[in-house]
Amino acid sequence: MRSVRWLLLVAIAVIAVAVFGTYRTQRRRAQANQRAVPPAVPLGTSANAFDWEWGESTPNGKPSIEVHAKRQTVSQDSNRIQLQEVELQIFQKDGKKYDRVRCPEAEMTVSDKKLYAPGEAEITLDVPVKGDPPHPLTSIKAAGINFDSVSGHAVTDKHVSFHFDGGEGTSEGASYDPDSRTLHLDREVRVNMRGKDPQSAPMKVEAGELTYSEKEGVIHLGPWSRLTRADTVINAGASVVKLLDKKIDTVDAVDAKGVDKRSDRNLEYSAANIHVKYTPDHLMEKLNGAGNARLVSHGKGSDTTMLGDTVDLFFNTETGESELASAVAHGHGSIESKPVPDPKGMTPDTKVMKSETLNLFMKPGGKDLSRVTTNAAGTLEFLPNQAARHRRLLKADQMDVAYGDKNEVQSFHAVNAATETYPSEEERKRKKTGLETAYTSSKVMDASFDEKGEIKTMKQTDNFRYSEGARKAQSDFATLDNATNVMNLENHARISDDTGTTIADHIQLQQSTGDFDAKGHVSTTRLADAKKTSSDMLDKDEPTRGMADHVISAERNHLIHYIGNAVLWQSSNRIQADKIDVDRDKKSILADGNVVSQFLDNKKDDDGKPVAPAGTPVFTIVKAPHMVYTDADRTALYTGGTDFWRPTLTVKCLTLKAWLNDNNSDADSRLNHAVGDGKVDIVQIAKDRKRVGTGEHAEYYTDEGKIVLTGGEPKLDDSLKGQTVADKLTYFTDDDRLLLEGAPKKQVRTHLLRKKRT
Repeated sequence: MRSVRWLLLVAIAVIAVAVFGTYRTQRRRAQANQRAVPPAVPLGTSANAFDWEWGESTPNGKPSIEVHAKRQTVSQDSNRIQLQEVELQIFQKDGKKYDRVRCPEAEMTVSDKKLYAPGEAEITLDVPVKGDPPHPLTSIKAAGINFDSVSGHAVTDKHVSFHFDGGEGTSEGASYDPDSRTLHLDREVRVNMRGKDPQSAPMKVEAGELTYSEKEGVIHLGPWSRLTRADTVINAGASVVKLLDKKIDTVDAVDAKGVDKRSDRNLEYSAANIHVKYTPDHLMEKLNGAGNARLVSHGKGSDTTMLGDTVDLFFNTETGESELASAVAHGHGSIESKPVPDPKGMTPDTKVMKSETLNLFMKPGGKDLSRVTTNAAGTLEFLPNQAARHRRLLKADQMDVAYGDKNEVQSFHAVNAATETYPSEEERKRKKTGLETAYTSSKVMDASFDEKGEIKTMKQTDNFRYSEGARKAQSDFATLDNATNVMNLENHARISDDTGTTIADHIQLQQSTGDFDAKGHVSTTRLADAKKTSSDMLDKDEPTRGMADHVISAERNHLIHYIGNAVLWQSSNRIQADKIDVDRDKKSILADGNVVSQFLDNKKDDDGKPVAPAGTPVFTIVKAPHMVYTDADRTALYTGGTDFWRPTLTVKCLTLKAWLNDNNSDADSRLNHAVGDGKVDIVQIAKDRKRVGTGEHAEYYTDEGKIVLTGGEPKLDDSLKGQTVADKLTYFTDDDRLLLEGAPKKQVRTHLLRKKRT
């Protein structure tokens, strides 16, 4: 920084040497030549000279030093020498330029070899010997300079000002050491430095004091310092400025705080230590902050704060301004985006992102966020500012977050991700118990957000897992539509809760109610119902399993629809149909299309406990196009043409109504009795006989093995006893009893078969 290189005191030292040399030369000549006595000198002086000049040359004949003074006066005691209207020229080695020092007067004390210039001295650097200078020359002005001719050290406590090609400055008090070529400005230091481009804003450097080492090209500022360029200000403690080609190259400062406040952007940054790299136009190119580093960007819709052990800021200078382009936080990194409060109470969520390494990218112009990425495991937290919103927490090994208008999150991509969604404040007020935190995880997660920063959709791929209290889900791929709170599970989908499990190719789950829509190879398992709210048609103490092409659970799982190849079963008890509907509130089952119900008769021991049937299991099977079961009276109504099977017994009729025994009944069969209507045809096959009963109405009682036929001229064909017709015909499947009742004025007809003679 040649602009602040102080040669004033060097020049004074040269003057002192020249004066002493002249004095000694004059004295020797006077003594040797015994010249005539000159005119009388003023009282109190021993020598006096006008238009005095003195100079020295280098061994190669080039000028080295030239001194000019309008007048020289030596005191009577020869201890003080006074010079007036002094000009000193100190030539550079090539002899083409010199540094010029001018001062009105100077006084030197011979005894201590010190010189004092009470008036203002002006130093001009790099003056060409021939021609005009190519640029404005550096000039320095100071007064009250004390100079030590032995050490060359110079000091002044007066005001100092200087001008140089590219700036100017002032201070109060200064000192210069020519040996180390070090300049020290004592206090109230002000330096204005223009950039390479004349149109660029100047850099103003301020400090309590300044030390400049010309050899090293380094400026030390302290105990406080301030750098100002247009609306950009850095306030700090001690600072170190390094120069390159007379321009600020880097600045290192402690306890630094910076601001960049403009109409279209507002930045703040601070750190225990900062390192700033500048362009030749003094545009900030890069800033590194270490120790409690902090960056705050005040945007249109939110304030974004970046923290870290270290924060690196990178600026785009192509527009002629320092625009923040990106930032990197290392060590305990965090970015908080806090929205500006909405007076209508619709303030979006506050977002907090944390990781050991955070990369922040700004949109062109440096005003708004573009993206934030992590290079290490991190978290993204959504803190609600509305009572109806949920607190959400995302954890992932890697994250990439894109931002839209008003610095609102637009989308994010995460790897090895897990989420936590907590009940909202509104939900907690409405329901104090039973609220659970929802958890999800997957290999990959992608989410999109609306303009208010609320999640629209979330896609989770590869090994998706979900849990919310007892409710759990998993699949290869999952999508959440936040507006409807619907989760779509694809491929190997599975959901479960404390009541059972559903597996399918695809499941659509309504998170608020637990209702679902499952398609493709659906299988369900409903656990035994401790509250006994399920239907009595199947055993409450056994898990109920189901299968269908399509299963819909509605009304908070109180209505369940099995569609397409539907089957419900418990062990060997089952119902199958094209469609099966289960109403848990009404405790009813409705089956349509190719209905088949199958019940296993349970033999019980003396204590009433079921035992495994010996030999072939005994089933009651009913087939019909349609079935309705109601639990109130434990009846199953089969319509549309019914086939009924029991061992050795079949019944065909148009409709069949069956009454079931209670599950806790001691009866061997689940079927208590059944009533058939319309074209009844009953066939009983025993080892030695076959009996066929027909009529319009039939009743079958399981425990007694009793069959009652009425209506349409009931008839019984017995392969052993022949045919019997009566108005009411009752017979028993376990013996030969046959009871007949004729209608009034009508005979009972019986046709007996005779045994063949042998």
